[in-house]
Amino acid sequence: MDSEAFEVLLNAGIQAELILGTITRKANKNGDSDEDYLGDRITFSEDKLMDSNSKAIMMAWEKPLMEAHAKAVCSGGHILNIGFGMGLVDTAIQQYKPATHTIIEAHPEVYNRMLHTGWGEKDNVKIIFGRWQDVLPQLESYDGIFFDTYGEYYEDLREFHQHLPTLLKPGGIYSFFNGLCGGNAFFHVVYCHLVSLELENLGYSTQLIPLPVKDCLGEEVWEGVKHKYWKLDTYYL
Repeated sequence: MDSEAFEVLLNAGIQAELILGTITRKANKNGDSDEDYLGDRITFSEDKLMDSNSKAIMMAWEKPLMEAHAKAVCSGGHILNIGFGMGLVDTAIQQYKPATHTIIEAHPEVYNRMLHTGWGEKDNVKIIFGRWQDVLPQLESYDGIFFDTYGEYYEDLREFHQHLPTLLKPGGIYSFFNGLCGGNAFFHVVYCHLVSLELENLGYSTQLIPLPVKDCLGEEVWEGVKHKYWKLDTYYL
């Protein structure tokens, strides 16, 4: 595609999403998009965490990505992670020996599994059970923050970003699982630009780091999974 034409389409896509976001916020202010997931039964296996509809909540192929996210946000000090899942990013965060490591998890089965596997006994770990929206008063400010929830949408991520000026210390680093439109290359680029623009409007500089993922996503990875939530060759951290 001609680069000039692509820029026109990209800008049009960003403008459209900004407008749709405004409409969505006016139409839906209840913030309960994850209610069904939190009441759902989930299943754990060695390589995936699934909901009752055979949709993957988290999969083992994400491990290198989670290790890269942990490296990005862990410069020492105090770390916050929202969404435990399979514990991939939290295991990686522990390798950096943060002063404190706060984990927010809202699903009761995941929370119970955390306790049964010893996460509540680690000296530097504090587990907060609940939706991040509900536990905000319990949070402090952090040197590094990672965000990866399930059953929420871009509006929820955008809402979380509004709290970053309070939650993230000056000079701190924030990152999130960038699965936005992971099945469509054009709209994924639109969302990458949209998030960068909105974070910059909050006063943050942003950086997108390309990570190749094609080699770790053979068809066998998706066996038994109803929905391929990632179809692109490159992941932008």
